[in-house]
Amino acid sequence: MEALTVFQKIYKLNNRGATKPFPVSGLMIRPKDDEVKNRPSHSSSRSQRFINQLTQALVPLKQLFVRPLASRSVVLVIIFFCISFGYYGLWMWFPELFKRAEDGGSPCANMSRAQNAENEKCYPVKTAVYMEGFITAASNLPGNIFTILLMDRIGGKILLSVSLLVSGVSVFVIYVVKTKTQSLIVSCVFSGVSVISWNALDVVGTELYPTQLRSSALGVFTGVGRVAAIMGNVVFGQLVDSSCAVPLLMVCVLLLAGGLAALWLPQTKQTQLT
Repeated sequence: MEALTVFQKIYKLNNRGATKPFPVSGLMIRPKDDEVKNRPSHSSSRSQRFINQLTQALVPLKQLFVRPLASRSVVLVIIFFCISFGYYGLWMWFPELFKRAEDGGSPCANMSRAQNAENEKCYPVKTAVYMEGFITAASNLPGNIFTILLMDRIGGKILLSVSLLVSGVSVFVIYVVKTKTQSLIVSCVFSGVSVISWNALDVVGTELYPTQLRSSALGVFTGVGRVAAIMGNVVFGQLVDSSCAVPLLMVCVLLLAGGLAALWLPQTKQTQLT
């Protein structure tokens, strides 16, 4: 009987989900009805496994918005939205603003200019806009060097707040400049200062969370930033011709709001990470 019991167990393990009886010495031993009824099907077990994996993946996201991490998570969501909306929205439209400054003396001077029905000539190619874009991009280098030298001395929180506030002021100045050279200088200031904000945000965003939640936190905030960047590009594209001042002032306000929100973050300077 003990050998028969072993054979029955082997048969059940090798024929899960089957209702075929187990033959022994001419006898037909059929599984019990309740065993067949309670045995999960292959499709239901797969869906249940997927639900369990999804639930486990959402656990770290829930922990980000539970005390004591909830307040800092909300503040970082605001900061990521503000800086992504302003930086990517304005950066993409810098060439257009430079072109308008070259034509009318100010980035918003010729915003109501009637559009020509005829296609503009492509030759000769005007390389000034590309050179100005290169100079603006190169202005990131001093900001990166500044961050390397002062991150550990000042702390990421102070660098983040101050750089966001200065970036907001520089965007407002873009609206009031009158010459192409002034527009280029202010754009370089915005580029050099805003990169400090990004560097400080990358440091602070990871230092504020324990090791097991850092990847999840960075993923959430990066997703918020991507959505804000798309919104910034769309808003600039819709308003740059009709009301050039509106997107500039909007970016200015958002960057200033992000700088003030950064003051609510905990200080991470010279603190031990967990």
